Amino acid sequence: MGSGKAVELPAIPEEVIAWFCARFEEANRSVTENLINNPNTRETTLDDALLAPLQKQQAPVAFPSGVVVQMSVHNIGGLRRLYRWEVADIGVLVTVFQGHALRGQKIGVLQAKRLYPRNNEVLDDEQEDYKYGLNAFLVPDPASALAKMSMTFEFDEACRYGALPSGDVQVQTIETFVREFGAAVSYLFYNPADVPDTMHFPSTAYRTLVNPPPLGARVVDAKEVHAVLAGLEKGQTPTLKDIQHSTHQYRRLEEWAEELLRCRVGVPIDRSINRMVEQLLVRRSGPIGAVIAFSVALPGKD
Repeated sequence: MGSGKAVELPAIPEEVIAWFCARFEEANRSVTENLINNPNTRETTLDDALLAPLQKQQAPVAFPSGVVVQMSVHNIGGLRRLYRWEVADIGVLVTVFQGHALRGQKIGVLQAKRLYPRNNEVLDDEQEDYKYGLNAFLVPDPASALAKMSMTFEFDEACRYGALPSGDVQVQTIETFVREFGAAVSYLFYNPADVPDTMHFPSTAYRTLVNPPPLGARVVDAKEVHAVLAGLEKGQTPTLKDIQHSTHQYRRLEEWAEELLRCRVGVPIDRSINRMVEQLLVRRSGPIGAVIAFSVALPGKD
């Protein structure tokens, strides 16, 4: 890697890929379960729900083959609410060693967008609310929670990703980033378990997902999403149907994770993209909210 030439990851054993995908399948189920029980929840809360199961197992894991892996999660929260230049919410960094020698690194980053219900009633973090911080709990909304005791949230393929308007400055920032550093960025779409679906307030029972959701969290390459947005009027937001039927790769979250380990998505890290890595990960004020670092130690000579 010293020459600055891009180096792809060496072959990763299938047992490791299966373990990695299983963790992201749990994350998919976690974030989707959160959404169907809290249909108006903040997008940042869904980010946390995705990361929560990944944080439960951060100790090193050894496989019979001699491979050792470790997943670490660092969540600092995004700054998009303060500055509209956030490139992604979650970065996934893969590092592979053989013995003590570094054999390769790869990164993929995910910009999360949630599907809005028909009534568009979604809690969101306005810039002023973000600056106000936890003080908001000391001065609550004067409207009683009882006023929202009777609400219906309907989801179908005509629902929109309400925080993804065509021509938005964040979209332009991501486009510039992709042109400079390559196809590292994908959109992560938070959806209900399936559509159509309807939730009601007040809730009468908690809905638990046992199996992988038929729809759930999906990942689409940024270029494909931006092509969809280019066909919309400025300020218009895409529907679930727009994204589902106008993109070639509509991966489940765990499928994207597998593709990352197989070097089919993301970009390898070398000197040519050091500035990108510094912008995303090194600075505390960087335009990313959380990092999932996955290290793989292969047996063998250095």
